[in-house]
Amino acid sequence: MRHKVLATLAVASALSMGVAACGSSSSGGGSKTTATGKTLVVESTPLSPMTDTFNPFSLTATGYLTNAVALYNEPLFIFNTLNSAQAPIPMLATGDSFSNGGKTLTLTIRKGVKWNDGKPFSAADVAFTFNMIKSNPKLNTNGAPVVTSASAPSATTAVLNFKNSQYANLFLIGQVYMVPQHVWSSVGDPATYADAKPVGTGPFMLDRFSPQGFTLKQNPFYWQKSKVHVPEIDFPAYNTNANLVPPVSQGQIDFAGNYIANIKSNFLAKSPENHTWLNSQPYFSANNVVGMFLNTTKAPLSDPAVRQAISYGINRSQLNVQGETGYEPPVTSTSGLLLPNHQPFQDPSLANNLPATGDPAKVASILKADGYTKSGGKWTKGGKTIKFAIQDPVPYSDYYTDDQIISHQLNALGFDTSVDGIGNPTVWAGNVANGTFDATLHWSNQGPNPYFIYDSWLDSSLAAPIGKPAAGDFGRYSNPQAQAALQQFAGSGDAATQKAAIMKLEQIMTTEVPVVPLLNGGAWAEVSSRNYSGWPTASNPYMNPVPNTPYIEDTILHLTPKS
Repeated sequence: MRHKVLATLAVASALSMGVAACGSSSSGGGSKTTATGKTLVVESTPLSPMTDTFNPFSLTATGYLTNAVALYNEPLFIFNTLNSAQAPIPMLATGDSFSNGGKTLTLTIRKGVKWNDGKPFSAADVAFTFNMIKSNPKLNTNGAPVVTSASAPSATTAVLNFKNSQYANLFLIGQVYMVPQHVWSSVGDPATYADAKPVGTGPFMLDRFSPQGFTLKQNPFYWQKSKVHVPEIDFPAYNTNANLVPPVSQGQIDFAGNYIANIKSNFLAKSPENHTWLNSQPYFSANNVVGMFLNTTKAPLSDPAVRQAISYGINRSQLNVQGETGYEPPVTSTSGLLLPNHQPFQDPSLANNLPATGDPAKVASILKADGYTKSGGKWTKGGKTIKFAIQDPVPYSDYYTDDQIISHQLNALGFDTSVDGIGNPTVWAGNVANGTFDATLHWSNQGPNPYFIYDSWLDSSLAAPIGKPAAGDFGRYSNPQAQAALQQFAGSGDAATQKAAIMKLEQIMTTEVPVVPLLNGGAWAEVSSRNYSGWPTASNPYMNPVPNTPYIEDTILHLTPKS
């Protein structure tokens, strides 16, 4: 998840609110569309000017930043992260089977698929894609486990081998985007390849591009063309969230993914065709857990009792109301589970055990038992207070506001906290990865079950020494019991065994508190039903509603034009 910068209501007078004009360069090929709907306008990230880059493995490519990738380069499966019980949606793969203790994954590859240049797609392309990522680690931008080898015994069978058991990671493996061997085998450096005219199997293909935006047209060779009722998709360029409020609220953008302050008055009230997931607070579905990462290598945050006390000292309801304008409900369990998404994994003993407004008496009890006494209004032990700074980017206005609220709350209870505002989000991201912080607010990973959140929080194999970039476990937490539970989940395909592993991790979160879970992070999604119906809704949650890849492909395949 990329956290959205808080939208302001200032409107840039220079912005033209019409659909962005596009240049004349074309990807070529294709036939006339049979769809009768209007051009669908999509925006999820302010990006201007755009560059002619559509490499599905590049985090700086226009295709990636605009969340368009799955519309032209498809994955093997798509998962609905709102429903852990929902089976994967088969895309380029129609079946999967683990063997060899979870170290071998055999995939059944869909028949009759063609690339948008008309050439056939087969299992050989799947094996090529995974072997290419193995040889070029920079391409592994979604964190999928890297194969030791990949082969294609037949046109419809791909076999992936891994060093360790991967039962838990079909989610990551299945969402790797497939690329054509006949194009990418001759690319010099695939990590820097612009891929300006992407060849993919998706429902759409690049039509026109300019720095002010790009359009996608229908892929005439798409394998389920009868599901495509959108003739064209426009991705216009905008430079700030503030500039997006008018066109989103006026229905000029059909599908948006932005934080908009006062969503009821600034969006929903503007038209009966404007919709969010819910019509009242919190308005949005939740797709992650916002937590306060604590640097467990630094005293006093290295003390689990201190971490427990911090958690009980926070009034999460105030964060939701004042920092997040009611969009992100408080976490209600010390387990830190994303609820109700992951309700089937909830340890009943930990349900609703975290008061939304905090528990000052519990704070005092924990700290007294840990040897702290009040001195000068501050909890003190060995002559030292519980002193730490909460670090976040100032442009992340909601997080920065939350930091100040938390600091005020904890200081009133006898802690010694401050806020360290960072001007540049890129600098902050480096500090988080390098472990050069005391505490910071951060979103969690997403996934169809709690493993993906817990793994990013607790897996010490993802950490690194302070000063070196880590892939996860940014607080540098290390616990053999946590590692064993994570490995228990990943090493088994049995649902009961996996649930038992998650419940062990819930207890560790409760007693050790390596991350303080705060809020159910909002999945920003605003839609206009002016031109299309069929959007995912709270009453029909067939897919995560955000305009992010790969979810966006499944959503658009469900849309039908309004008469």
